Amino acid sequence: MRVVRATGLLRFDGVGRRYGVRGPWVLRDVTLEVPAGALVRVQGVNGSGKSTLLRVLAGVDAPDAGRVTGRPAASTAYVPERFPAALPFPVLRYLTHIGALRGLPAAAARARAEHWLDRFGIGAYARTPLDELSKGTCQKVAVVQALLADPALLVLDEAWTGLDTDARGALDAAVRARVAAGGTVVFVDHDARRLAGEATVTVTVPAGTGPVAVDLTTAAPPPAEGVVIEAVRPGGPEDSDLRLVVPAQESDAALRGLLGADPPWHVTGVRTHTPAAAVAPDLPEVPAATGVRQRAAALLAYQAGLLARSHRWLPPLLLYGAVMAIGVSGGQPVLGSLGYAAALLLPVAAWMVRVCVGNEPPAARACVASAVGARQAQAGALGTAVLASALLGAVGTGVVAAVSSAYSDDMRTAVPVGPAAVAGLLAAAVSVLLGTAVGALTNPPLLRRGGWSLLATGLAAGAVLIVSGSPAQAAVTDLVTGSRTGSVSYPVPALAAAAVLAAAACSLSLRAARRTYP
Repeated sequence: MRVVRATGLLRFDGVGRRYGVRGPWVLRDVTLEVPAGALVRVQGVNGSGKSTLLRVLAGVDAPDAGRVTGRPAASTAYVPERFPAALPFPVLRYLTHIGALRGLPAAAARARAEHWLDRFGIGAYARTPLDELSKGTCQKVAVVQALLADPALLVLDEAWTGLDTDARGALDAAVRARVAAGGTVVFVDHDARRLAGEATVTVTVPAGTGPVAVDLTTAAPPPAEGVVIEAVRPGGPEDSDLRLVVPAQESDAALRGLLGADPPWHVTGVRTHTPAAAVAPDLPEVPAATGVRQRAAALLAYQAGLLARSHRWLPPLLLYGAVMAIGVSGGQPVLGSLGYAAALLLPVAAWMVRVCVGNEPPAARACVASAVGARQAQAGALGTAVLASALLGAVGTGVVAAVSSAYSDDMRTAVPVGPAAVAGLLAAAVSVLLGTAVGALTNPPLLRRGGWSLLATGLAAGAVLIVSGSPAQAAVTDLVTGSRTGSVSYPVPALAAAAVLAAAACSLSLRAARRTYP
């Protein structure tokens, strides 16, 4: 069984966060400590930076100043303020992917997803595409994805908004269960009565960039079993809201006392208090977490599924196929045709990166980032683009080798097809790597504006092909020259240079991934 108890202190030391290099500071010099197993309420006026604080806390964004320590990176879950329905997965398939990202084996992820879907009253929607759900049902899916693996740190940004009464009660119970099990829960909610009197830490984020106030309190533990009574005194101040948890045998007396007071209290809710251990007695146990390789494979599987189901791979594929059909025909010299195919692959690979890094709505990417880390989430998108482009290049090279003539341009010198195909594959790999480098540098998170990003991608891809000394130009030139002479040479130096450039470009993209903002 996996241990999900938070350990030690979660600390913010001088944390600051701003939007853009010259943007205003949203948070500045935030220093606080959150003990393990705490229930933390974050409060403040609109625009004060509560959501930003939660994103940094969940590991979705990195601070621009200071540091965060003690966050259980392998067991953090986040519910964003607005969860998007624009994902091309059925509900259960999406949740199974997210469970795998959080370290659950596929069978356990599926079983726990089915349990929580039933718990929130949406089990009938398990096979419904996310983009067909109502806003409220989609919000329930957002909550479920965060509860799948019993996170040690659960971060909720207005997670109750859009939920019906029963679902709000289910989330309340899940929060209490997480805290009772030793997990840390941090939440923002516009309703001051939400979990009133239960928070052990209250963090007040001021307007502007003033110091964050932290109030440590000790909440009295509720009885093992009993009745929850919520009431409000009409006309009273906001802090006159009341929440009582009393033993069942004392509930009638408590209600009579509230209703008989002068002025009387207005009872807004009465429900049974369930012990945390009994919140979900039939919930499948969380098994030991899968390893790093399994999580990496799960991330690639999620991104590949996202790409395949979105059908956004069709435009670059159609472009590649159409231009290949124009420039390559049966009986042409094989090396020249392979050079043409390799050159064409570079802008297609850059386009594929653009598709993959922009395939998720920001809130969905935030959920993935909380599970695996922002850099890893970006790496998954880049890796999927590389694999898709490499597959396209391999197929294209095979087709060209099959239909082309195994002779030089003058049709006098025979060219061995096997070595020619290997040279073509190496040249295609050069184009894939350089196209990936171009895409990584000219798309989010490094270049965020859509129009400029698209223009930069096209111009950079063309420049890399024609600039003297470019590895792509060298690889293509080797094939074209070999087509004239009938000799085959392998572009190994160009491949090595392309690999170095791609690694550097992707590294910059990964570093920037944690500096993004919604």
